[in-house]
Amino acid sequence: SDDIESISVLKDASAAIYGAQAANGVILITTKRGKVGKPTINYTANEGFSQLTRVPEMADAVLYAEFTNEYRARFGQPPLYSESDIQKFRDGSDPFYPNTNWYDEVLNKYTSQRQHNLNMTGGTQSLSYFISGSYSFQDGIFKYGDSHFTTYSLIARIDGQINENVKVGFDLNSALDENYNTGYPFSSLGTNLPTVPVFWPNGMPSSGVTAGDNPAIQSSEESGYTDNKDKRYSAKVSLDVKIPWITGLGADGYFVYVNNSGFDKSWSKPYFANSYSRSTQEYSTVKDGPQAPQLTEEADSYTSSLTFFRLKYDKSFNNHSINTFIAFEQSLSKSNELSARRVDFYSDVIDQLFAGGLANQVTDGSASEGARQNYFGRLNYGYMGKYLLDVNFRYDGSSNFPKDRRWGFFPGVSVGWRISEESFMQGGAFSNLKLRASYGQIGNDRIPAFQWLSTYSLGSTGYTFGRSPLTTLGLVAGVTPNPNITWEVAEITNLGLDASIRDDLFSIAVDVFKQKRSNILAKRDLAIPGNTGLTLPNENIGVVENKGIEVELGHRANFKEFSYRLGGNIAFSRNQIIDIDEAQNIPEWQKLEGNIIGAPLLYKAIKIIRTQEELESIPVYPGTQVGDLQYEDTDKDGVITDADMVRVNQSSTPEITFGLNLALDYKRFALWAHLAGQTRAWVQLHKYSKGAGHNSLKELLENRYTPGSMDSKYPIIPDSETRTMDVNGFPSTFWQMDASFLRLKSLELSYDLSGDFLSRINVNSLKLFLSGSNLFTIDKLEWYDPEGDRLIGDFYPQSKVYNLGVRISL
Repeated sequence: SDDIESISVLKDASAAIYGAQAANGVILITTKRGKVGKPTINYTANEGFSQLTRVPEMADAVLYAEFTNEYRARFGQPPLYSESDIQKFRDGSDPFYPNTNWYDEVLNKYTSQRQHNLNMTGGTQSLSYFISGSYSFQDGIFKYGDSHFTTYSLIARIDGQINENVKVGFDLNSALDENYNTGYPFSSLGTNLPTVPVFWPNGMPSSGVTAGDNPAIQSSEESGYTDNKDKRYSAKVSLDVKIPWITGLGADGYFVYVNNSGFDKSWSKPYFANSYSRSTQEYSTVKDGPQAPQLTEEADSYTSSLTFFRLKYDKSFNNHSINTFIAFEQSLSKSNELSARRVDFYSDVIDQLFAGGLANQVTDGSASEGARQNYFGRLNYGYMGKYLLDVNFRYDGSSNFPKDRRWGFFPGVSVGWRISEESFMQGGAFSNLKLRASYGQIGNDRIPAFQWLSTYSLGSTGYTFGRSPLTTLGLVAGVTPNPNITWEVAEITNLGLDASIRDDLFSIAVDVFKQKRSNILAKRDLAIPGNTGLTLPNENIGVVENKGIEVELGHRANFKEFSYRLGGNIAFSRNQIIDIDEAQNIPEWQKLEGNIIGAPLLYKAIKIIRTQEELESIPVYPGTQVGDLQYEDTDKDGVITDADMVRVNQSSTPEITFGLNLALDYKRFALWAHLAGQTRAWVQLHKYSKGAGHNSLKELLENRYTPGSMDSKYPIIPDSETRTMDVNGFPSTFWQMDASFLRLKSLELSYDLSGDFLSRINVNSLKLFLSGSNLFTIDKLEWYDPEGDRLIGDFYPQSKVYNLGVRISL
């Protein structure tokens, strides 16, 4: 943020001028540049710590042991834990009967992070400069691991005024990212048993839920590490020329070169843990991980260039204003990848490729390249500052398409009427009232290249020779070609109204939009039976429509030394699949067409079956028992099958999003807060428990179905994450969880110490600030962070951040 001047977002058809990469909108970031004046040095330091927003509450040892005995009884097996065992788990009298909270034992409560930025700006009318250097560090969350992310960056921007008509600029950006980690076994934390300690009394690590599955060891250097380094460089040379003999005419252009490279190293080695038999009171060593150390190294490079030239004209005369340009753009990109792998290292001391075994070593490599060429222009016309017209076009070419389908023409038009400038509005309450409308087309070429060619890849599928078989390389057919593949097209229509009263005392902006995407690449797999064995190409056959409305409200006021600003927004957006070319013989309730993108296919859960009489009187899936879920017999055939699943218009993409900004200023104090949220979003979650194999959520086991229960919140807890194993684990509306939330995303309190004292010691300004992010969340999900969407909750959640900073200017 120390290098950013301003940020603006384009969401309507005005984004069309930015071309193929603007199909989902455009975020315009204006970076800071040199300012005329004496050199100014700015330093910002942030020191903070973070913690996870939400850690799931798992069942403790007592609850888990009781559940395990109940689970085994369902299959006629004897209890695994005696009442004496359970009492020991409860009172903690025996170290071999622990009550382990794996999240508490393996994760740090807090982790440190820091950011520092030093920049200098200044210059004269003929030469100005901005130089900035940054450093950031974030520590890992695992107690026994050495995981961290570090970034170094250096930026330089120089602008020169050669004469009154010629300006030049030079930008240099460089950065180094290092991501070092010794493992992120987050999924193991939710499955490990509370009846097993992290470390046994003899100090040796336990074997965890299965042989060696102990996240304390998996997250440490005992199991290896991954070290990823990425270097990023870019340079830009720009030129801006005014043509003096024609007022308003000018030309500008720039050339950008990017060179990024990465090196990834993954070292994996066997590690040892201990299992313990309570019956024999003996330890045994368990080996996990690979049989011998193994190493994989990957190197990649990416280069690209962008050439831009524009001829522009800007002139106002009488009541007319014209701003227009025509431009050319050429981009080229190339990438290369190289990887090597060796296994069967004789020692885990030397983590270098030369020390690995000669057998089973692997090398691989690949390369790719691509290009775009674009011609585009815009005409912006205004009359009396009241009537506005903007017409733009793009003629884009992409190497991702065959030659005769490579080019696409995408026009756009916007009109505006500043009603507040009309004579009949003068002297009224409105300081601004504007009506606007826009329509535009944007092309999308973000697809895998060469889909029009009969591609082949080399693989180890050829012939084998000799007593010690060696496999030769063989050709493997790639995609089925489609010589007619071309641009996807997004058509955007927008109607908007902007209004403000009494110099932004109150303001409102309303946008109604419609976006229709056609020519979407899709296969006709849904229309052709799978038993045909046909491999079909991608075709431009999909059509999706998205409609919605967005409202922004603002209010500000000043009272001598106190002022405040309020801003809020809410948006509703719903998409619909218009055409996906699916089979006509599938039931209407299972079709994608007419439903939202990502609509899941689910069983409709009716209730929990409570009695044997009830079980025998309803259609059920084979194997269903009392305590299981009852599903709706959609096709009315008297039995529950896959044909009863229905498309449900509920996805993890929210239909409603909202936010609120608050800024308060009192004397030298300033408070800023940002809240954000969503609703009409759902995630499919269920936490299974394999009886004596995996732990589960406390809330699930406490409210599980038990024999004879007539009011349990949950059915019999699924014992597998795959639907083929347990009827209650089927994807159903029962496990469709509401992911609505309201979150305090950012909060900052600052104090400005600027004054006479600082001036006497040659300090321009000094500001202290206390800030935080993701500080609290109101939601219905409760189990996991509502911004995650993994089926069983084994994702890395967001973090709360608490930060203390200082910003000083000299």
